[in-house]
Amino acid sequence: MKRTLSLILAVLLVVSLFAACSSKDTQTPTPSQTPDSGSTTTPDATPDTTPDEDSPYNLAAGKFKADENGLALEKYEYELPLTTTDEVFTMWTTNFTPDYIPEGGYGEMEFPRAVYEKTGVNMEYVVVTADKRQENFSVLLAADDLCDIMVGAASFYPGNFKIGVTEEEYFVNLYDYREYIPNYIYEARRNPEDLDTIKKIFNEDDLILCFYELKEVLELNSGAFARGDWLEDMGKKNTDIRTFDDIHDMLTFFKNEKGCETPMTLMNNIELAGAYEFVGYDTYAACSGINTQYVTDGKVYLSNTRDNDRELMTMIHQWYTEGLIDPNWSGYASLQDYDEKLDTDRMGYTSCVRPTAMASHNIYLPEGYRWEAIAKPVRTVGQTLHMGFKIDRIYWGSAAVATTCENIPLVCSWLDYRYSEGGKELYAYGVEGVSWYYDENGDRRITEYILNHPAYWSMAMLSYALNSIAEPGLYVNYNWLIPANAVAQEYLQDWDIVPHDNEYVYPTGITFSNEQSEILAKYGSDVSTYLSENYLAFVDGSKSLADWDSYVAELNNIGLNEILEVYQEAYDAYIA
Repeated sequence: MKRTLSLILAVLLVVSLFAACSSKDTQTPTPSQTPDSGSTTTPDATPDTTPDEDSPYNLAAGKFKADENGLALEKYEYELPLTTTDEVFTMWTTNFTPDYIPEGGYGEMEFPRAVYEKTGVNMEYVVVTADKRQENFSVLLAADDLCDIMVGAASFYPGNFKIGVTEEEYFVNLYDYREYIPNYIYEARRNPEDLDTIKKIFNEDDLILCFYELKEVLELNSGAFARGDWLEDMGKKNTDIRTFDDIHDMLTFFKNEKGCETPMTLMNNIELAGAYEFVGYDTYAACSGINTQYVTDGKVYLSNTRDNDRELMTMIHQWYTEGLIDPNWSGYASLQDYDEKLDTDRMGYTSCVRPTAMASHNIYLPEGYRWEAIAKPVRTVGQTLHMGFKIDRIYWGSAAVATTCENIPLVCSWLDYRYSEGGKELYAYGVEGVSWYYDENGDRRITEYILNHPAYWSMAMLSYALNSIAEPGLYVNYNWLIPANAVAQEYLQDWDIVPHDNEYVYPTGITFSNEQSEILAKYGSDVSTYLSENYLAFVDGSKSLADWDSYVAELNNIGLNEILEVYQEAYDAYIA
């Protein structure tokens, strides 16, 4: 296979590093413990944990309770530092507030320096702006010049990422290094009934493709908000806005009575995947290629393709022609693209926003301004929403380890530290005295520096703690006693008032065979491109809704049916 030689060299190098260590007494692997890609060797379920005082490494191998397959049955707390060697590794990642990175690079900031001081792992960060990630990843892959850790590799890899691990061998099968990632494996399996998480992480029984960010507490990631002070002028409360007609009346009032020229906006894909506000139409409005499938009565469908999608688009087009939607909506890829409008009278309704992010806006707003949570609207009062509320433990961040890495056990351990109790604490809150402090009552408080950061504290924390939008680790909702957090919890309660279940949700734990993945790759690109070029064109009328039937017919011609057959086959197998 293409990458076999690289993998053998990497494993041989690791073996040579530890050849002098005893198989029972060491903190690091011996040749018998260091698996190659085809190894079935597993660590002892009741290992001898006697340390090797001469080893420069403090890794987990042989030090935790495991099952017969070597899978951790308990959390492990690392002895720090992980290493006292002078090895240097590289991590390809991104940053969402690049204007605030010092001239010397992200590695000079307080948080990555603290990670280095604790772990002893010298990590060089290759930071690429969010909009350049796909292009840069493709260049690195083509040049066979990957960093040791590639953040988001599973998303940017062309085609089926599983092939990139098992056949092309660009990335490590983490299962082969399971004795170095006990915390990640424990977190993945801590709830045996959570099959979505288990099947997502264990692509096969002996295959783990990457590290995923995992939520510690399950709650909605984001939702919609409206100007509460304007609603009060309208004689309404936020909980009075329940239907799409209510949303329309609210927006019309904001435009005509409050002077807000375009009171809401869409995102460039209509809405962000995962922040679904239009599920009252029993579909996802997000135009995200072939990744918005759902199930109704056991049959799989793709969003943006059915009669209910046409009805939804008819409503959106009407709102657009009435001037309720910002005409620049196609230029908004994230909240940051229109963030400044939220502190003015230029917007009255927004969605796809994290509760802590909007709560921070309420801290800075002029007196009298306030944002309040709006529940996902329904078409008719009493309707139960069948999608849009399912909360998976898998969050946004992820990373894969390249097979060219010269010390895979150590790099895996460095990433696994994020899921340990000590690592979770550091990555959740950052550095004491920089991003947080204890007040006179012993309560954790956010520092004035972060609270007043020009990028807003929730975005600034992506540089001063875990970059939860991109990187793996345990996502811990910040527990500082600040007004923003109290308000954010109120937002979550208001979002929950609408009846909902998860009956139409396509299971996230479904995996595809290589043959199925090839079919999705074969047709997926054309279908995704056609959707983005045509479905989105219905918003402003550049494509007439009278052309809907021909639009769907062309989707079928270029591969929609073949894609749905794969999704249906995989769904039926999962249910069986």
